[in-house]
Amino acid sequence: MFLVAGCTTTSPPAETKTADPVAEQPTPEDSTNSADDDDAGFFEICVNKKTRLRINYRPCDDARPGAAWYFFPLEARVTATGSKAKHGSFKQPRGDAYRAPAKGGSGSDVMIADVDDRVKVCVRKATRIRVANIRCDDGEKGYGWYYIRIDGTVPAMGEKADDGSFREPYAEAYNARGKGGDAAKAAIGYEDPDAPDPEEEDGDTDDGDTEDGDDEEYCTTTVNNECVATNECTETMNGVCTRTEDGYLGTPSRKCRNIWARKHWTRRC
Repeated sequence: MFLVAGCTTTSPPAETKTADPVAEQPTPEDSTNSADDDDAGFFEICVNKKTRLRINYRPCDDARPGAAWYFFPLEARVTATGSKAKHGSFKQPRGDAYRAPAKGGSGSDVMIADVDDRVKVCVRKATRIRVANIRCDDGEKGYGWYYIRIDGTVPAMGEKADDGSFREPYAEAYNARGKGGDAAKAAIGYEDPDAPDPEEEDGDTDDGDTEDGDDEEYCTTTVNNECVATNECTETMNGVCTRTEDGYLGTPSRKCRNIWARKHWTRRC
Protein backbone atom coordinates (compact mmCIF):
# COMPACT_ATOMS: atom_id res chain seq x y z
CA MET A 1 0.00 0.00 0.00
CA PHE A 2 1.47 3.14 -1.07
CA LEU A 3 0.95 6.40 0.72
CA VAL A 4 0.81 9.39 -1.53
CA ALA A 5 2.01 12.57 0.06
CA GLY A 6 -0.44 15.32 -0.79
CA CYS A 7 0.66 18.84 -1.43
CA THR A 8 -1.27 21.47 0.42
CA THR A 9 -1.44 24.97 -0.89
CA THR A 10 -1.74 27.86 1.49
CA SER A 11 -3.60 30.92 0.26
CA PRO A 12 -2.16 34.30 1.30
CA PRO A 13 -3.95 36.01 4.16
CA ALA A 14 -6.66 38.42 3.17
CA GLU A 15 -5.75 42.06 3.44
CA THR A 16 -7.45 43.84 6.30
CA LYS A 17 -8.16 47.53 6.06
CA THR A 18 -6.79 49.63 8.86
CA ALA A 19 -9.53 51.72 10.38
CA ASP A 20 -9.00 55.42 9.99
CA PRO A 21 -9.60 56.83 13.49
CA VAL A 22 -10.47 60.21 12.08
CA ALA A 23 -12.83 58.94 9.41
CA GLU A 24 -14.57 56.49 11.73
CA GLN A 25 -15.39 59.02 14.45
CA PRO A 26 -18.99 60.23 14.37
CA THR A 27 -19.48 63.84 13.52
CA PRO A 28 -20.68 65.66 16.65
CA GLU A 29 -23.91 67.57 16.37
CA ASP A 30 -23.57 71.28 16.42
CA SER A 31 -25.25 72.21 19.68
CA THR A 32 -24.09 75.81 19.50
CA ASN A 33 -26.87 76.89 17.19
CA SER A 34 -29.61 75.50 19.41
CA ALA A 35 -28.08 77.15 22.47
CA ASP A 36 -27.85 80.44 20.63
CA ASP A 37 -31.46 80.10 19.57
CA ASP A 38 -32.51 79.57 23.20
CA ASP A 39 -30.61 82.66 24.37
CA ALA A 40 -31.42 84.86 21.38
CA GLY A 41 -34.12 86.72 23.27
CA PHE A 42 -37.88 87.08 23.32
CA PHE A 43 -40.79 89.49 23.07
CA GLU A 44 -42.75 90.36 26.20
CA ILE A 45 -46.25 91.79 26.34
CA CYS A 46 -48.80 92.36 29.11
CA VAL A 47 -52.08 90.44 29.08
CA ASN A 48 -55.18 89.89 31.14
CA LYS A 49 -54.24 86.61 32.81
CA LYS A 50 -57.74 85.09 32.51
CA THR A 51 -58.57 86.05 28.93
CA ARG A 52 -55.03 86.50 27.50
CA LEU A 53 -56.19 89.70 25.83
CA ARG A 54 -53.24 92.02 25.33
CA ILE A 55 -53.35 95.24 27.38
CA ASN A 56 -50.87 98.10 27.75
CA TYR A 57 -47.67 97.60 29.74
CA ARG A 58 -48.53 99.74 32.76
CA PRO A 59 -50.58 97.12 34.72
CA CYS A 60 -47.70 94.62 34.47
CA ASP A 61 -45.05 97.20 35.32
CA ASP A 62 -47.03 98.13 38.44
CA ALA A 63 -47.73 94.44 39.27
CA ARG A 64 -51.48 95.02 39.38
CA PRO A 65 -53.71 92.02 40.16
CA GLY A 66 -55.00 90.22 37.09
CA ALA A 67 -52.19 91.36 34.78
CA ALA A 68 -49.41 89.01 33.71
CA TRP A 69 -46.37 88.95 31.44
CA TYR A 70 -46.70 86.83 28.29
CA PHE A 71 -43.74 85.84 26.10
CA PHE A 72 -43.12 85.10 22.42
CA PRO A 73 -40.01 83.88 20.59
CA LEU A 74 -38.41 86.51 18.38
CA GLU A 75 -39.52 84.83 15.17
CA ALA A 76 -43.20 84.86 16.22
CA ARG A 77 -45.77 87.50 15.35
CA VAL A 78 -46.63 89.64 18.38
CA THR A 79 -50.30 90.15 19.20
CA ALA A 80 -51.75 93.65 18.89
CA THR A 81 -53.34 95.38 21.87
CA GLY A 82 -56.94 94.27 22.31
CA SER A 83 -56.40 90.90 20.64
CA LYS A 84 -56.00 87.50 22.28
CA ALA A 85 -52.44 86.29 22.64
CA LYS A 86 -51.75 82.80 21.25
CA HIS A 87 -48.82 80.46 20.72
CA GLY A 88 -46.80 82.06 23.50
CA SER A 89 -46.12 81.25 27.15
CA PHE A 90 -46.42 82.69 30.64
CA LYS A 91 -43.00 81.18 31.40
CA GLN A 92 -40.15 83.58 30.73
CA PRO A 93 -37.48 82.17 28.37
CA ARG A 94 -33.77 82.93 28.46
CA GLY A 95 -32.14 85.81 26.65
CA ASP A 96 -32.77 89.53 26.25
CA ALA A 97 -36.29 90.92 26.48
CA TYR A 98 -37.83 93.15 23.83
CA ARG A 99 -41.13 94.98 23.93
CA ALA A 100 -43.41 95.60 20.95
CA PRO A 101 -45.64 98.49 19.87
CA ALA A 102 -49.39 98.37 20.41
CA LYS A 103 -49.98 97.37 16.78
CA GLY A 104 -47.88 94.21 17.24
CA GLY A 105 -46.03 92.67 14.35
CA SER A 106 -42.92 90.57 13.81
CA GLY A 107 -39.24 90.93 13.09
CA SER A 108 -36.63 93.51 13.93
CA ASP A 109 -38.91 96.38 12.90
CA VAL A 110 -41.02 95.96 16.04
CA MET A 111 -38.27 95.08 18.54
CA ILE A 112 -38.04 97.73 21.28
CA ALA A 113 -35.00 97.36 23.56
CA ASP A 114 -35.29 99.27 26.84
CA VAL A 115 -31.75 99.66 28.17
CA ASP A 116 -31.90 103.14 29.73
CA ASP A 117 -30.51 103.60 33.24
CA ARG A 118 -32.90 103.61 36.19
CA VAL A 119 -33.23 105.01 39.69
CA LYS A 120 -34.55 102.52 42.22
CA VAL A 121 -36.68 103.27 45.27
CA CYS A 122 -38.07 100.91 47.89
CA VAL A 123 -41.87 100.93 48.03
CA ARG A 124 -44.75 99.10 49.61
CA LYS A 125 -45.95 96.88 46.76
CA ALA A 126 -49.67 97.37 47.44
CA THR A 127 -49.52 101.18 47.41
CA ARG A 128 -46.15 102.05 45.81
CA ILE A 129 -45.51 104.46 48.69
CA ARG A 130 -41.79 105.04 49.09
CA VAL A 131 -40.18 103.77 52.29
CA ALA A 132 -36.65 103.36 53.63
CA ASN A 133 -34.29 101.21 51.56
CA ILE A 134 -33.65 98.95 54.53
CA ARG A 135 -37.01 97.22 54.00
CA CYS A 136 -36.00 96.08 50.51
CA ASP A 137 -32.43 95.38 51.56
CA ASP A 138 -33.78 93.08 54.28
CA GLY A 139 -36.26 91.47 51.88
CA GLU A 140 -39.27 92.29 54.05
CA LYS A 141 -42.52 90.81 52.77
CA GLY A 142 -44.78 93.26 50.95
CA TYR A 143 -41.95 95.58 49.86
CA GLY A 144 -39.98 95.72 46.63
CA TRP A 145 -37.70 97.82 44.45
CA TYR A 146 -39.44 100.09 41.96
CA TYR A 147 -37.34 101.26 39.02
CA ILE A 148 -37.85 104.71 37.48
CA ARG A 149 -36.27 105.87 34.22
CA ILE A 150 -33.36 108.26 34.53
CA ASP A 151 -35.42 110.91 32.71
CA GLY A 152 -38.38 110.50 35.10
CA THR A 153 -39.30 111.82 38.53
CA VAL A 154 -38.41 110.21 41.87
CA PRO A 155 -40.86 110.52 44.79
CA ALA A 156 -39.73 111.77 48.18
CA MET A 157 -40.03 109.55 51.24
CA GLY A 158 -43.70 108.88 52.00
CA GLU A 159 -44.85 109.78 48.46
CA LYS A 160 -46.20 107.44 45.77
CA ALA A 161 -43.95 106.24 42.97
CA ASP A 162 -45.35 106.31 39.41
CA ASP A 163 -44.28 105.65 35.82
CA GLY A 164 -41.71 103.02 36.78
CA SER A 165 -41.66 99.26 36.95
CA PHE A 166 -41.15 96.45 39.43
CA ARG A 167 -39.38 94.62 36.62
CA GLU A 168 -35.61 94.63 37.15
CA PRO A 169 -33.94 96.55 34.31
CA TYR A 170 -31.11 95.38 32.09
CA ALA A 171 -29.16 98.60 32.64
CA GLU A 172 -27.65 100.25 35.72
CA ALA A 173 -29.95 101.09 38.67
CA TYR A 174 -28.95 103.84 41.12
CA ASN A 175 -30.11 104.52 44.68
CA ALA A 176 -32.06 107.75 45.11
CA ARG A 177 -31.80 110.66 47.50
CA GLY A 178 -34.52 110.92 50.12
CA LYS A 179 -35.91 114.22 48.86
CA GLY A 180 -36.61 112.79 45.39
CA GLY A 181 -37.11 115.10 42.43
CA ASP A 182 -35.63 114.91 38.95
CA ALA A 183 -34.35 111.34 38.58
CA ALA A 184 -31.01 112.27 37.03
CA LYS A 185 -30.29 114.64 39.92
CA ALA A 186 -31.71 112.35 42.61
CA ALA A 187 -29.64 109.35 41.47
CA ILE A 188 -26.67 108.86 43.78
CA GLY A 189 -23.45 108.48 41.83
CA TYR A 190 -25.04 109.02 38.42
CA GLU A 191 -23.11 111.11 35.89
CA ASP A 192 -25.04 112.36 32.90
CA PRO A 193 -22.89 111.60 29.85
CA ASP A 194 -24.52 114.50 27.96
CA ALA A 195 -24.04 117.05 30.74
CA PRO A 196 -21.57 119.90 30.07
CA ASP A 197 -18.38 120.14 32.10
CA PRO A 198 -18.94 122.04 35.36
CA GLU A 199 -17.61 125.58 35.36
CA GLU A 200 -16.81 127.85 38.27
CA GLU A 201 -19.53 130.44 38.85
CA ASP A 202 -18.76 134.11 39.18
CA GLY A 203 -19.29 135.85 42.52
CA ASP A 204 -17.82 133.15 44.75
CA THR A 205 -17.42 134.66 48.24
CA ASP A 206 -15.49 131.84 49.90
CA ASP A 207 -12.40 134.13 50.13
CA GLY A 208 -10.42 131.43 48.39
CA ASP A 209 -10.10 129.34 51.56
CA THR A 210 -12.40 126.52 50.41
CA GLU A 211 -14.28 125.57 47.31
CA ASP A 212 -18.04 125.27 47.07
CA GLY A 213 -19.01 123.09 50.05
CA ASP A 214 -22.16 121.52 48.58
CA ASP A 215 -20.39 118.18 48.25
CA GLU A 216 -18.61 118.44 51.61
CA GLU A 217 -20.06 117.10 54.85
CA TYR A 218 -20.28 119.53 57.75
CA CYS A 219 -21.99 119.49 61.15
CA THR A 220 -25.43 121.08 61.45
CA THR A 221 -26.59 119.95 64.92
CA THR A 222 -24.73 119.27 68.16
CA VAL A 223 -25.80 117.71 71.48
CA ASN A 224 -23.50 118.20 74.49
CA ASN A 225 -20.88 119.60 72.14
CA GLU A 226 -20.96 116.43 70.05
CA CYS A 227 -22.01 116.42 66.40
CA VAL A 228 -25.20 114.39 65.87
CA ALA A 229 -26.26 115.62 62.44
CA THR A 230 -24.51 116.78 59.29
CA ASN A 231 -25.66 118.42 56.08
CA GLU A 232 -26.38 114.90 54.85
CA CYS A 233 -28.70 114.27 57.80
CA THR A 234 -32.20 115.70 57.35
CA GLU A 235 -33.94 114.47 60.50
CA THR A 236 -32.90 113.57 64.05
CA MET A 237 -34.61 111.89 67.00
CA ASN A 238 -33.28 112.24 70.54
CA GLY A 239 -30.01 113.46 69.11
CA VAL A 240 -29.70 110.52 66.71
CA CYS A 241 -29.73 110.95 62.94
CA THR A 242 -32.72 109.02 61.60
CA ARG A 243 -32.91 110.26 58.01
CA THR A 244 -30.20 111.24 55.57
CA GLU A 245 -30.06 113.02 52.24
CA ASP A 246 -29.62 109.77 50.33
CA GLY A 247 -32.46 107.97 52.12
CA TYR A 248 -30.30 105.73 54.27
CA LEU A 249 -30.70 105.54 58.03
CA GLY A 250 -28.00 106.56 60.45
CA THR A 251 -26.56 104.72 63.46
CA PRO A 252 -28.00 101.26 62.71
CA SER A 253 -27.47 98.51 65.26
CA ARG A 254 -28.19 94.82 65.53
CA LYS A 255 -30.92 95.32 68.12
CA CYS A 256 -32.45 98.63 67.09
CA ARG A 257 -33.23 100.32 63.81
CA ASN A 258 -35.15 103.30 62.52
CA ILE A 259 -38.22 102.64 60.38
CA TRP A 260 -40.64 104.81 58.40
CA ALA A 261 -44.09 104.28 59.90
CA ARG A 262 -47.24 106.39 59.74
CA LYS A 263 -45.47 109.14 57.84
CA HIS A 264 -42.66 109.64 60.37
CA TRP A 265 -39.49 107.95 61.53
CA THR A 266 -39.69 105.62 64.55
CA ARG A 267 -36.87 103.83 66.32
CA ARG A 268 -37.83 100.19 66.84
CA CYS A 269 -35.82 97.84 69.07
